[in-house]
Amino acid sequence: MDFSLPDEIIKYKNEAREWVENVLDPLSKPLEEDEKLPDELVAELKKGRFFGLTIPQEYGGQGWSAVEWFPVLEELAKAYATVRLIAHTMNGLFWRPILHFGTEDQKKKYLPKLASGEIWAANSLTEPEAGTGKDINSKAQKDGDDYILNGHKWLITLFPGYTKLIYAFAATAEGITSFLIDLPCDGLVLKPMEKMMGCVGPRHYNVIYKNCRVPAANILGDKGQGLEVAFGMLHLSRVSIAFCCVGLAQRMLDLAIDYAKQRTTFGKLLAKRQAIQNNIAQMGTEIQAARLLAFEAAWKFDQGMDIVKEAAMSKLFAEQVLTRVSEMALRIHGGIGYTKAYPLERHFRDARSYHFEEGTEEIQKLLISRYLLGG
Repeated sequence: MDFSLPDEIIKYKNEAREWVENVLDPLSKPLEEDEKLPDELVAELKKGRFFGLTIPQEYGGQGWSAVEWFPVLEELAKAYATVRLIAHTMNGLFWRPILHFGTEDQKKKYLPKLASGEIWAANSLTEPEAGTGKDINSKAQKDGDDYILNGHKWLITLFPGYTKLIYAFAATAEGITSFLIDLPCDGLVLKPMEKMMGCVGPRHYNVIYKNCRVPAANILGDKGQGLEVAFGMLHLSRVSIAFCCVGLAQRMLDLAIDYAKQRTTFGKLLAKRQAIQNNIAQMGTEIQAARLLAFEAAWKFDQGMDIVKEAAMSKLFAEQVLTRVSEMALRIHGGIGYTKAYPLERHFRDARSYHFEEGTEEIQKLLISRYLLGG
């Protein structure tokens, strides 16, 4: 396996690190106070090379491979969680179903706009009284050249004013079918849910379809192919989440190292104490192991290989590493690290959101065990 990166990618990775520290983080501070996406931050994201990095060049993107993109995402994951979330979804997730399942007209309509950041997308699959599979209750009834959608989705992350495209999933006569819905749309109601512990800025929404009329031309893929469309996003997305975990864990390790080099107790720097050195060594080793496991999955994806097992392994392990690193970094800081005076407090909260993105530990273990046991 070759994980070597072109000079251009290495250069952009280093630039992304400085961009996060010197530009994006200062612009992101209102997220914690106002829980609103600052217009200045969005303008900076559109001005920089942020959108469309992985979308094929023929549709206005840069055409980066997974192995090229994910090291850059690792740097962006050190930013405020909202910036990471936008980078993850817009580069690694929401354009791929259109490329793989869309008609040429759908590709030409949406992919260039997604590549430029003109429109953002969201995925509405999960329901309050069902899961994310065959048991969803939303319905789509054929009516001439249109479909009428009715149903209730929740825990849907989107950005009002910026999210202009929603993937909707509903049952038709042929089975679960995927629809592309342009916003605003009559019959589609957005109701914000309660605030989250971390990842402040974006909100989860109830997305309610009340006789929402969608042209049949907006079906993505074949009728009844909706779950294939939905689940086709998940595997590479789990690898993307793994790299995000690695990036945030590395950020917390860096903060812990900086603090240990400055903080003195009983006349001795923390960095000189063996217990602290042991923790830092453990953190660094686990982060590198998680990084390499995720790289293997990314490389296999680029080679066109099946990555269901590798994606689940990389997400499972990286999330576990992030949890352990966040705990050790907090202990190294002591009580002061639990205050908002230090960025560690925000990172500690944000780290918990990874437990749920693209499936819990139990889901990943189920997938892995099926492959290992041959079930």
